[in-house]
Amino acid sequence: MPVKALIHTALMGSLLLAGTAQAQAQMQMQTKVPVCVHDESVKERFLPVELLTGNPMTDSRELVLAPVDRVYPYVSEQADGSVGKGDVTLKGPMRWEGQGGTVHEIYERKVPRAHERFALTPDRTAIGRVYDERFGNASNEGKFPVGLWSQGQVRRYNTVYFSSRGMRHDVTSVEIEKLSCVYEGISGAVQYGWKTGNGLSYGYIYAPGKGLVQVMVRAGGR
Repeated sequence: MPVKALIHTALMGSLLLAGTAQAQAQMQMQTKVPVCVHDESVKERFLPVELLTGNPMTDSRELVLAPVDRVYPYVSEQADGSVGKGDVTLKGPMRWEGQGGTVHEIYERKVPRAHERFALTPDRTAIGRVYDERFGNASNEGKFPVGLWSQGQVRRYNTVYFSSRGMRHDVTSVEIEKLSCVYEGISGAVQYGWKTGNGLSYGYIYAPGKGLVQVMVRAGGR
């Protein structure tokens, strides 16, 4: 092969490699998970239901399940580092009769892999599932912190899950990781960890006006 042809072939190969590397770098940048920048000055804070729903924030310290009917997107990060996207459909409030005939005021939520119903815990410090189509009913699950919380605070909930296989006792816990943080320019977001005694571990970020914006699967995700 003539020298000019060899040089041309080598040059084209270099350009192709450079183009591939650039494309990979761009793809990595596109899938980079946002970081919620911690505002360490906030040590105690009232977390309203509006953080969960994405409804306009208020100065009220009452926990009110205000009307909501919306679909909004979130980013998910798996334990292996892969990144995906999903949508949440949230509707309510509505009355629903749960385990033992207990009537709850609930939000109904649908995510890609679940149809769920959420209500305030009896102590009104969290909102958790009272129903999930994957297992059935539940009682006293803490899944989303509401009310007055402190930075780094952990609360544990003696939870009971009811399914066709019987009753199962567990402990669900919520730990405040960043009581107030800035998520993609939105201040006043919250980041926390959620765990169960049987090995599930997730991180969640909720932002004002957005609701759920990010899920981090840490262990036992399904």
